Amino acid sequence: MRTTIEAPPVGRIAKTQILILFVVVAVVAPLDIKTAYSVLIGGIIQIVPQAYFSLLAFRYVGAKQAPKILSAIQKGEAGKLLLTALLFGLSFGLISPLDVPALFLAYGAMIIVQWFCVAKTLNCK
Repeated sequence: MRTTIEAPPVGRIAKTQILILFVVVAVVAPLDIKTAYSVLIGGIIQIVPQAYFSLLAFRYVGAKQAPKILSAIQKGEAGKLLLTALLFGLSFGLISPLDVPALFLAYGAMIIVQWFCVAKTLNCK
């Protein structure tokens, strides 16, 4: 029996974020390479854990899958938080010099891009 509820296009949202991130990095790179790679790292720190969460949380659909969905969301959120902390820690510990304001600005900007992509996806249905 097929479900009538479709999984959201979470892969498309991550691809859109990556495209926007690469465009910003390409624009910033000629001006300041340290800022450019800091922006890239900040964007990746947001995109990768969110993509991980989305892939886990939305792999099941339908009311009969509710217990699996809840478990996947809990595991996905825990994994997302751990990945985010790990990536921030690795960035601060291994990459020097680092433009910290640019890193956090890119991280926040990718969250906002994600919100707009989700809103656009929800309004298209």
